[in-house]
Amino acid sequence: MRWGWILVDGVALTLFVLVGLQSHGTLDEYGLQRSLPPFLIGWFLAASVLGVYRAQPPKWSLPVAWVVGVTVSIALRNLLIGRGLLGGISPVFWGISLVGVALFTGLPRLVASLTQRRRRATVAR
Repeated sequence: MRWGWILVDGVALTLFVLVGLQSHGTLDEYGLQRSLPPFLIGWFLAASVLGVYRAQPPKWSLPVAWVVGVTVSIALRNLLIGRGLLGGISPVFWGISLVGVALFTGLPRLVASLTQRRRRATVAR
């Protein structure tokens, strides 16, 4: 289990939700209660089931968890706010959420990967 990535993803998703709520002027206790838990639950459920946090995760696990996790998160959020589990999933909100979560969870991984490559190259010299 890669606990560091679990923590990074939790922070990334929290920041994503905070930025979204701030941009819509709904950054308050109610906004957090209706948005943050569904995104954390949806993401971590998908990531755990698909093996994202294994010591050697399958290469496909992160992109599949990304799509499934965001979709489950939005469905849970819709259920929580009374739209029904699959009722009214806005394609625009889904697309923005996919891009936002990809950026917030992907950028730390990109930085870590580039740093690791640089270290390997330095050691190989």
